[in-house]
Amino acid sequence: MQSISPDTQDLTQWLEYFTRGVMVQIEQVCQRIIGLSLDVQKMKDFGQVALTERQMKIVEAVNKSQKITAGDIAAIFGISRQSALKEAGKLLEMNVLTPVGKGRGAHYVRK
Repeated sequence: MQSISPDTQDLTQWLEYFTRGVMVQIEQVCQRIIGLSLDVQKMKDFGQVALTERQMKIVEAVNKSQKITAGDIAAIFGISRQSALKEAGKLLEMNVLTPVGKGRGAHYVRK
């Protein structure tokens, strides 16, 4: 961490450090807003979709890594693969996710 020079009482280095931290946080907020904006546009295109807390976490995970597998979903929530497939299936029915591939190698991406 940057500190204030006791000899000169110069705040420049500390202010630069602090503003860099603020910029990192602003960029993260902007990325989240962009992701949410895409969700809002989809709701306008396909009609509003109500998601459960679990489904929202799945969508956030897909937004973060661009894809998710049933195994990933099972690991996130500590549920069986079959339950994870059911959760993914609900999101498929709502046109939120789309499948890529088949079998154990399949994954899901945003529609």
